[in-house]
Amino acid sequence: MPLICCVSPKGGVGKSTVVANVAANLARLRSHRVVAVDLDPQNMLRLHMGVPLSENRGFIHLLGQPQYWYQIRHETPEGATILPYGGMDMAQSVEMSARVRQNPDLLAEPLRQIAADPRTLVIVDTEPGPSAMLHAILPRVDLLVTVLTADAASAALFSDIESGRTYGAAHSAPQCFIINQFDPMTRLGPVIARSLGAQMGRRLLGIVHRDEHMGEALAAQKPVAAYAPRSQATHDLGAISHRLVAMVGG
Repeated sequence: MPLICCVSPKGGVGKSTVVANVAANLARLRSHRVVAVDLDPQNMLRLHMGVPLSENRGFIHLLGQPQYWYQIRHETPEGATILPYGGMDMAQSVEMSARVRQNPDLLAEPLRQIAADPRTLVIVDTEPGPSAMLHAILPRVDLLVTVLTADAASAALFSDIESGRTYGAAHSAPQCFIINQFDPMTRLGPVIARSLGAQMGRRLLGIVHRDEHMGEALAAQKPVAAYAPRSQATHDLGAISHRLVAMVGG
């Protein structure tokens, strides 16, 4: 099944939040086995998916030994599987990035093998902007999902984001977009959202409204659909998840 890669040109757009909640939704739909992989050294995806704060093991500690990745996987109550990045200091993360840059297949090949299972959908969270991890997997990605906010920076950078220049590499994968943290009460937000939406067209998977339930759900280490099933964010993320299933043939 497809390897879906979620990216963003800058931090603070809520990409990891979107990945965690979409993964939970897809698993709840029971159309696929869902594996969420964290490629961000901040190791934050685990916090959204109920991994104990004391657990610092991750696949990065087993880079080059993918046969042991199952040892560090965690199953969520919704049925998704998460492979955390793992706790590392800056020097260790730089070293691992250098290893992946020199040998991209250390990362790309195990992910390809996981996604080769027709019953499995792999969704990957990456660190903002260009990175060795992203460059390693881009040739294997089936769908690139960029998470943006409706702000001036996203509008200014959109042509570079669309072309792949923002990530330091061209790519051939189909590209879709999600606008996150949308506040219709701001003066500029709706104008930028309309402009970006017009440029994205059918590639816009959906808009997620700013919703305090998202932060509360993170604090509770639950998906927002489990924490606040009637919230606006739950509705928005549910619609996006159903569109993704339709796109990948679930």
